[in-house]
Amino acid sequence: MKVKALTHLNYPRISPDTLLTRARALMRDLSLRILPVVREGDFLEGILRREHVLGITSTKSNVLVSQVAESPPLVFKASEDVAESFRAMLEFDEWYTPVINEVTGRYVGMLSLDSFLREVSSRGVGGHEKRLSEIMTTRVEHVTPEDFISKVWRKMLVFRYAGFPVVKGRDLVVVGMITQHDLLKKGYTRIELESESGPRPGPRVREAMTTPALTLKPYDKVREALNLMVRNDFGRIPIVSDAGVLVGIVDRSDLCYNYLEVL
Repeated sequence: MKVKALTHLNYPRISPDTLLTRARALMRDLSLRILPVVREGDFLEGILRREHVLGITSTKSNVLVSQVAESPPLVFKASEDVAESFRAMLEFDEWYTPVINEVTGRYVGMLSLDSFLREVSSRGVGGHEKRLSEIMTTRVEHVTPEDFISKVWRKMLVFRYAGFPVVKGRDLVVVGMITQHDLLKKGYTRIELESESGPRPGPRVREAMTTPALTLKPYDKVREALNLMVRNDFGRIPIVSDAGVLVGIVDRSDLCYNYLEVL
């Protein structure tokens, strides 16, 4: 199968001279993690990530997309092998990658790990029957409801994670999730400048987190995580014990590695 077969041809795009505030609104309203930046003539200029739009100062900012967009680490041609392309995305830890026409060099659309998982979900491939305990990550970064948003934001940048489980108590009982999309919905800006002390400390996780968190158990099958991610457009799912204690996490990369093994 070629890359073009799973490319999202109508994925939203923006131009280099779009206001960053407009891009932020688009990401918020459509729950997007990344936007391709396409100049006149349908040529790829770069990509814009959620991290970029969460750094603007206010809704009246006059910063343009071209001032903060970055070059994509990967770009695929529509004629490339799709399985090999997904393996490259996993290697580079990129969940979304622009696709161009191999002849004209013009932008075609976006390839995503989500498109691969949706394809797997619709086809009768193997790999469904493994237990989540076989593929989950057991050393899980997490936050608490009392953590400052500024601290969580720094963790997001350091670990390149778009979200964390929120736990309560020494037993690490999962009570919610906090994601970059939650921060966008709340309208937080210039998060790195928020104070964690002083007369007006910044917001805390409890003010923005999503509750309750949808979780699975270690003995649940991989197909259950696949169905939950595809149905809800989740990027990661906390894995908990029967008592609700955090014991692991599964993300899109974990599922893609699992299914690429059986292709």
